[in-house]
Amino acid sequence: MISKPPGLPFLAAFSVAASVILMWASYPYWYGIEMFLFAIPVGSLLLAYWAIRMVWANHKGTLTGGLGSRWFMPWFVAVGVVLALIIDAPFWLRFTISEPSIKAYAEAVVKNPDREEPCQWAGLYYVCDGWQYSDLDTGEEVPGSATFGVQEWFLDDNRGFLWLPSGEPDETADDSYRYLKDHWYGYKGWDGW
Repeated sequence: MISKPPGLPFLAAFSVAASVILMWASYPYWYGIEMFLFAIPVGSLLLAYWAIRMVWANHKGTLTGGLGSRWFMPWFVAVGVVLALIIDAPFWLRFTISEPSIKAYAEAVVKNPDREEPCQWAGLYYVCDGWQYSDLDTGEEVPGSATFGVQEWFLDDNRGFLWLPSGEPDETADDSYRYLKDHWYGYKGWDGW
């Protein structure tokens, strides 16, 4: 599998591309546009390479194996990524592992809302800038609430988590919220686009 087509470099490149897509799907709000703009050109190049190698191996008479052969391994990985995206597995896995740590970060924001919490790792998320949620109707901060951003390595975006002990957050033209569980919401704010 390593020395014969499609080869280790191809499988490594394919795995890295799949990992980037799964990573971007593990945030409270997907990096949907970025995932699409990444997947189309990279996927097209990898597909073209795979097809050329397959045609060349067929021409040379080295194309062997059935459905379980190394030739179909990339398709199995691609189907696995699509299924993981459909059931939102990347996010729920990362969130479930990180929930105790991000809850502790939210509690620190609730205890001292006037102090800006430092950026730090909370589980598998790098979180920053904790503050209390402000009610849109009254303009007052909701007691016991905590909002904080999640930083991504390569993209600077306005996404994060909201802990809201009562009620529901108010969506605006700039801010949208995704109910997660219990009192947790994911948020996506205006990112300057």
